[in-house]
Amino acid sequence: MRRRRRKKHTPDRMEQQRRGRKIFRVLGRVLLTGIVLAAAVVAMTVFFKVKTISVEGAKQYGSEELIAGMDIQKGDNLYLWNKNRVLSDLMHSFPYLESAQLRRKLPDGLVLTVTECTAAAAVRNEDNTFTYISAGGKVLENNAADGGLPTVLGVTLNAQIGDFLATGTDAHVDAMLNVLENMDAAGLLEKMSFLNLNDLTDVRIGYDKRFDIRAGSLDDLTYRLRFAQTVISNRLSASDIGRLYWDAQNRLHFVPETAEDVARSGTDQAGDNPVTSPAYTNPDGEVGTTDNTTDNTNGDDSTDSSSDSSDNSDYSDDSDYSDDSSYDESYDDSSDDDSYDESYYDDSYYDDSYYDDSYDGEG
Repeated sequence: MRRRRRKKHTPDRMEQQRRGRKIFRVLGRVLLTGIVLAAAVVAMTVFFKVKTISVEGAKQYGSEELIAGMDIQKGDNLYLWNKNRVLSDLMHSFPYLESAQLRRKLPDGLVLTVTECTAAAAVRNEDNTFTYISAGGKVLENNAADGGLPTVLGVTLNAQIGDFLATGTDAHVDAMLNVLENMDAAGLLEKMSFLNLNDLTDVRIGYDKRFDIRAGSLDDLTYRLRFAQTVISNRLSASDIGRLYWDAQNRLHFVPETAEDVARSGTDQAGDNPVTSPAYTNPDGEVGTTDNTTDNTNGDDSTDSSSDSSDNSDYSDDSDYSDDSSYDESYDDSSDDDSYDESYYDDSYYDDSYYDDSYDGEG
C-alpha cells in the first residue's frame, strides 16, 4: 500500500491560514453589528414614536401654539431629530421665550419647558420707532410707540427679532446691557424711566420719574447705583425731585429740579438744562442752597463751595474711588438692611471705613 503523504505545514501556509481565520472573524463581527444596528433602527422607528407633547412654564404663549411651532409633531420618531436646531428655531419664532429645554419622557413623550421674558426697555430707532428688549438683551419686537417702557437713546441695534444682542462689538450696546444688568440686580429696573447713552462719559438714568442720575462713565456703575439708591431711600424725601451727580472728587450731590427738567435729560435736548444755585430743603429739614455756580450738564462740578461740609446737599466720600480696586465687590443688598448705621450719611461726609476691604456685608 502506498502511504498518503502528509502535507507539510510550511510557515507561508500557516500564515495564510491565520489570515483567513482573521478575515472570517472580522466579517462575522461586521455582519453581527449590522444586524444589531438594523434591528435597533427598526425598533426605534416602529416602537419609539411621539404620542404626547406637554409644555411647562408657558404663560404668554399657549401650549398648542408652541407645539405647532416646533419642527417635531406627534407620530414622529422620538430620537431621529436635531434637538439644538428645533430649540433654536423655536426661540426665534417666539421672541418672548428667554430659554427653552426639550426632554424625552419614555416611552413616547416629549416635555418642553420654557422660561418667558418681558420687555424691560424700548430702544428708540432713527425713524423714531422703538425696539423692545428684555433685561437679558433679547430683541423682542418693533413698535411705533414706547409702550410706557423706559426709553433708551444713543443705541443702534443691528439684530433681528428673536436674537440675543451680541457683546463686544458695539460700545453703546455693551453699555446698555451693562446698565440693564446692574439696574436689575439692584432692584431698580422697574422704576427706570429712561437711559440716555448719547455720551458714554455722561450716562444719564431716569429713576422713578423723579431723579436724573448722572452716573458719568460706567467704571463705577455698580457702586454708584447702590449709593444713589441708598441716598434716595434714606436721605431724600418722597417729594424731592432733581438731579444726582458725582463731582470730580467722587462726591454725590443732589440738585433740586422740576419733573420737566428730569424728563428732558432723557431726550436729545438733554444738555439744555443748567441749574444755578437753587434753594432746597435737605433731609434734616434745614434750608440751604446747592453749589454757588452754574452746574455743568455732565455732572462734573468743579466749584470749591460744593466741598464745604456745611452744604447738606453733598453726600461725599472721603475715600478715593478713582479705581475699581477701592470698591469692595462683596457689597450686596444686606448693606441696606434695617441695621444700617445712619451715621454713615452724616450731613458732611460718610465714613469711608464702611467701604473698607474687610467689609463683609453684615451691616
